[in-house]
Amino acid sequence: MRQIFAAAIFIAASTACAFAGQSGNPRYFVKAWLQKADRTFEHTTSWCDDKYRCFIPIAEHMIELRDLSDPSYSLSFRFDPSEDGPCCVFRNGFSDVRLERGYPRVAPLYYRPEIWGGKGVTPFGKLVIVVEDLCKPGPGACR
Repeated sequence: MRQIFAAAIFIAASTACAFAGQSGNPRYFVKAWLQKADRTFEHTTSWCDDKYRCFIPIAEHMIELRDLSDPSYSLSFRFDPSEDGPCCVFRNGFSDVRLERGYPRVAPLYYRPEIWGGKGVTPFGKLVIVVEDLCKPGPGACR
């Protein structure tokens, strides 16, 4: 039930700031909600162009999306854009996960074991994310 509520709030979030400060041609609209393990949260809206990689800030963290042209895309999550490696792993134990576009997806995040000295699995939180293709088929479709 909480996931449905979080997704509803997430989808209803204002999109007015999504195009502010961006350059290039928008192709994919991205909405993300980060629910941390301590029950605090952050959210963001942004867009990505046709490039292979896209970076979206969310508070002091960074979402990296890759290969958005497929029906699915790769997602990784970093503490800070200046850090080389990801902060967290997903349920699969890897630092990136493949998700489908178009619908809200919930990706549970866990701290990498080496951050906590290898002392087991420590939840970081959940990332709810949706990536929508702005280029719908038909007249006026993207080139």
